[in-house]
Amino acid sequence: MTEPVLTPSPDAIARLRGHSGFPAAMRASAHSSVALYRSGRVLNALLSDRARALFSYFALYLHFDGERDGEPGLTAGAMKEMCVRLGLCSRGRCEAMLGLMRAVGFLAAAPNTDRRRRPLVPTEKLMMLHRERWGGQFDAMSRVIPAAVAYRAALNDPAFLKTFVLELGRRFYAGLRVLDSAPDLAMFAERNAGMMILFSLALSGSADEGFPPAEPVPLSINGLATRFSVSRKHVLTVLRDAEAQGLLLRGGRANDEITILPRGREALGGMLASMFLYLSDCAEVALQARPAAADHAAAATRMA
Repeated sequence: MTEPVLTPSPDAIARLRGHSGFPAAMRASAHSSVALYRSGRVLNALLSDRARALFSYFALYLHFDGERDGEPGLTAGAMKEMCVRLGLCSRGRCEAMLGLMRAVGFLAAAPNTDRRRRPLVPTEKLMMLHRERWGGQFDAMSRVIPAAVAYRAALNDPAFLKTFVLELGRRFYAGLRVLDSAPDLAMFAERNAGMMILFSLALSGSADEGFPPAEPVPLSINGLATRFSVSRKHVLTVLRDAEAQGLLLRGGRANDEITILPRGREALGGMLASMFLYLSDCAEVALQARPAAADHAAAATRMA
């Protein structure tokens, strides 16, 4: 059996970007990401945004992956190995992050007779957080991928959610990285609030314009720093480095405007198109794997 192609093709990305609804889908995606963003000084000191997002996701992945063997998959030891393997953080920072997630109610200790394993389980609070995040993206995607309406509705189905999480992880392990379609944005993704700063600037343009906007948009260093719990120096460093790479350009009488240059707009489009296709492909696998889908297929076969 041939392994399916896991990475969205350049042609598929180009077709999606050519859809008339794609600018509105990008705007909705960025708006959802900014609205749901949560950060703080303690979190920023532990892990970057990207590492935190992957950390909480792989907690779910290990949990569901372990269910296939009937053994707890999410343990402190397994998370530490995962973090080191993926280069997310050290074992010590992993331990601290697990403690923080338990303290805020995202993880709980699982019943266990073997104290060496320290099994954990994701709580409904963590499940809800991920359903909310993925739901926001499915809502955005529905403007260009109509099936995303069905993906959104299926998020409350445990069978769909489990397969979806496992499929996302399978492709990630196989090497799929959304930023491969937009390597210029790595400098944003690897920094605290980097992508949120870029999204916020893009959202500052008029809804009547295209997205990302080509015209200058207002810039408030203090506003961005306060909103995303980072320092003014951090925001300035992100913007200056982006200028050096030809992604942004500051201007205005008091440097109070910024323009997302063609290179930056191109990168944003490539990244979001790749993300939409990644989520859609995984959701389609999960949708077809549900027992209800299997029963429907069997009934159709009998009728034929």
